[in-house]
Amino acid sequence: MNIIGNEIAFKTFSFLKVNETEIKIPKIRGKLYREEGKKNPGEISEFEKIKYGISSDALELNRKYLNYYNSYVAKEGEVKEDFKLFELDDEYCELFDLQHIIAEKNSKLKVILDYTSCGKGEKFRNSVIKVLAKENSQVEVFVIARDDDKSLVLESIGIYTEDDAKVSVHQYELGASKLYTNYKAELIGERSSSVVDSIYFGQKEEYLNMNYDMIHRGKKTESDILVNGALKDKSFKNFKSNLQFIEGAKGAVGSEEEYSILLDDTVNSISVPLMLAHEDDVVGNHASSAGKLDMNQVFYLMSRGISYDEAEALIVESKFSRAIDALADEKLKEEVWNSVRQIIKRGN
Repeated sequence: MNIIGNEIAFKTFSFLKVNETEIKIPKIRGKLYREEGKKNPGEISEFEKIKYGISSDALELNRKYLNYYNSYVAKEGEVKEDFKLFELDDEYCELFDLQHIIAEKNSKLKVILDYTSCGKGEKFRNSVIKVLAKENSQVEVFVIARDDDKSLVLESIGIYTEDDAKVSVHQYELGASKLYTNYKAELIGERSSSVVDSIYFGQKEEYLNMNYDMIHRGKKTESDILVNGALKDKSFKNFKSNLQFIEGAKGAVGSEEEYSILLDDTVNSISVPLMLAHEDDVVGNHASSAGKLDMNQVFYLMSRGISYDEAEALIVESKFSRAIDALADEKLKEEVWNSVRQIIKRGN
């Protein structure tokens, strides 16, 4: 079964092969996950009004084969934190999970979702994460993805903000044979904001396809996309981002930046930054770069007695440090750093 996903908001020349991507879905067995999760997932009415996710087909697969559901809710005025670990292996090789993250008025909510996998067999994960940030709430979401090289991953993140709400999302994409991730924020409420500060690291023959959309609808809304990545071996990355200012979003400000370090000549890197404005009174900034290590930096470090491989690792780590340091849990932070260092290590 094949589906089409991660379509860009404004199509370009078809020969560039960036308008959308074809995703080959493996045979689905409909297996249970190791935990049942909560029962009877309801709909979040706000998400019925918006379009989000990798594609409607990907969302339908999640609904049809759902085998884990959870909700994380901060009541009005409450400050709350939550953590959930998901593990796939040869016995539990399918995960169709739905995560509802809801922050009521004047609340603060932090949620960490940690995905890992191991084993010799093929694995499939289709995750849907919905974030509803109500008036004057603050939400932080951390998605740690350390899937193995036999995993196909679909990851759909949808954001809906009300007046003065703030949502920050950190993704640590550090594994999977094929990864498709889609982030879409609907900035509905006035003065609401959405921030992405994420990293990715591709190795071997891994394939990464990422799409980020910030839709400014409310007045004086703000968005910021900052993604730092690295590629080695024969890995492939297709990164698309879009700032869209809808008519009426007066005073809105958005920024999109993606920086990729290419550690080998055999990698393939594609970046497509878009900006669509239907409103005059807005500010939009975008930047994208992909290149090899700065040899001046490498030479400087090596002149201090550091080997080339160590210099390479230090430069990559410096690009990742801001996003990883956002993790307050020291044990979890060290686990993420260990995953990064394992990928950096030559000879893997």
